[in-house]
Amino acid sequence: MNPYSEILKQQANKHAAKLSKKHGIICKQMPFGDGPAPLYMAKPHWTNRFDEKRESTIGIFCSIWVSPSLLKERKFAYNIHSKAIRTLPGYTVTSQEFAKEFRSLVKAKVSKWPGISLNHGPTTLLQGKDACELDSFAEKVEARIQGFVDIHEYVDDLLEAAVS
Repeated sequence: MNPYSEILKQQANKHAAKLSKKHGIICKQMPFGDGPAPLYMAKPHWTNRFDEKRESTIGIFCSIWVSPSLLKERKFAYNIHSKAIRTLPGYTVTSQEFAKEFRSLVKAKVSKWPGISLNHGPTTLLQGKDACELDSFAEKVEARIQGFVDIHEYVDDLLEAAVS
C-alpha cells in the first residue's frame, strides 16, 4: 500500500472513535477513483457519503487526499464539499445560500490554513493544498482534522436553520 494511504488509514483509526463519541463525526478512509483512498469526515445527517450503496453522493463532507499528480508536486489536498444539499431529507437550503453563509462564518478561522481558497462554486466550500513530505504528513493530516473539527459546528448551525 502507498505509504501516504497507510498514513491516512492510521489517522482514521486514531481519530474515528474520539470524533464519533465527542462530536458525532464519522472519520473514515474510503476508496475513490484509482488513487489512494481519501479520508472523509462528516456527520451522518449531513451526507450519504458513507452509504456504499448510494447512486451518487449528496451532502456536506470533508476530504483529505493524495494522488499521483499531487505527489509529483509534493502536495496533498483537502476540501469541504457541499453537493446537492437541497436534496438532503428535511432541509430547504440551496447550495449557493449555504456556501455564502458558511464561507462568511469560517473565513477568519481558516485564513491561516495552508494553501486555502474560498473562491469556488457552491459545491466546493473551501479547498487547499499543503506540502506533502512523508515524515510530516501524519501531523499535517491531524492539523486538517482538527481544523475541520473547529468549524464543524457552523455546518450544524446552518443546517439547523434550514430545517423544513
